[in-house]
Amino acid sequence: MLTFIKSLNNNIILAKSEKDEELIVFGTGIGFKKKQGDLIDPSMVTKIFKPEKNVHASKFLEQISPKLLAVTEKIVRLGEEKLQKNLNQSILFALADHLQFAIDRDNDINKDNPLQWEVPYLYYEEYEVGKMVLKIIEEDLEYSLPKNEAAFIALHFVNAQIDSNSIEDTIQITKLIKNVVKIIQRLFDINLDKTTISYSRFITHLRYFIARQKMNKRVDTQMDETLKEIIQERYIKSYACGLIIKDMVEKEFNWQVTNDEIAYLVIHIQRIVQENK
Repeated sequence: MLTFIKSLNNNIILAKSEKDEELIVFGTGIGFKKKQGDLIDPSMVTKIFKPEKNVHASKFLEQISPKLLAVTEKIVRLGEEKLQKNLNQSILFALADHLQFAIDRDNDINKDNPLQWEVPYLYYEEYEVGKMVLKIIEEDLEYSLPKNEAAFIALHFVNAQIDSNSIEDTIQITKLIKNVVKIIQRLFDINLDKTTISYSRFITHLRYFIARQKMNKRVDTQMDETLKEIIQERYIKSYACGLIIKDMVEKEFNWQVTNDEIAYLVIHIQRIVQENK
């Protein structure tokens, strides 16, 4: 059961969980005539956002306007609808903080994103959402952000799809994915179509492959040894590509990539190459 702390407006409140965690809660009329200590009717709750461990929601709210917070929640709903994924609850805090800073900073400051040219191709769907967000900001807050902000925003949506990941980790993952795509394109002498669903699925597999290596986790499903041998023999070039990628990440990050991981990676490489040919 949630306990009311304070209202930001009639539809947004700061609340406390049974575990004494501060949460930002959305719901139509949820903050109307509420007093500190009141219990919140669960039927009135439409969305709950929980910050990362090192973030206190009450202190965070001192720096973010309720109007921007409401717009950010609208943006998160749009992202979940367009990407068809449930996003990490902490995205509200990271994205609202980013947008508040982007709006507050001087207009003559043009912050460069070193990956702004790669993001539209590596994360096509998230980048499309990022462009939609710029329109929402302009319509709802009457403020025009520079076009390169779409790439920054896209990275927040990428980040929110992988648990326990900072935006810095996401940037590192993005750079690594960029290098993997380059290896595949050069080895097979093709240009991958970045706008297809199959490409999006391939990038998603790479994200989770890299995330597992960073967290030293193994792939959930173990592959039969005979099947791994068949994959190695049938998809010789894709298997060689997988070994090149394995060698790169082991040398650069000292990760230990398992044979199961390579086998699944080879299947994805073979599929994306065949579809592009």
